[in-house]
Amino acid sequence: MPPVWPLVLIVASNLVYQTCSKCATKSANPFAILAAAYFVAMAASLALFAATARGPLVPHLRQINWAGYLLGLAIVGLEGGFLYLYRVGWKASVGPVLTYTAVAVGLLALGAFVWHESVGWKQILGTALCLAGIALVSAR
Repeated sequence: MPPVWPLVLIVASNLVYQTCSKCATKSANPFAILAAAYFVAMAASLALFAATARGPLVPHLRQINWAGYLLGLAIVGLEGGFLYLYRVGWKASVGPVLTYTAVAVGLLALGAFVWHESVGWKQILGTALCLAGIALVSAR
């Protein structure tokens, strides 16, 4: 079994992320909030790069393909979307559950059709349970 520390890091970071997105100042422009967040993210990324890499940054930047840059745009859409999700009234117990379930279903399809990953009855049943969960958390 692979190490679990990345899962713990993701879950802990995502809990902080959702909390900060929900508690962000409503009067501030969402993209000003993201600019401040990215400033901190860049400083942290550069510090972690310096602590973990050998050599200067530029040769490492030359190794990045299109996906690394598109990731930046995806992050803006993701984070801006969550800031607006909470501003328009979604609950933290419903909005992220819906979005992450939709992402899981989308990744199942991408895995099957783009990366040719096998999809068995367990994945199909899991997807059905996710969709049932959406129905349950969305019901009023």
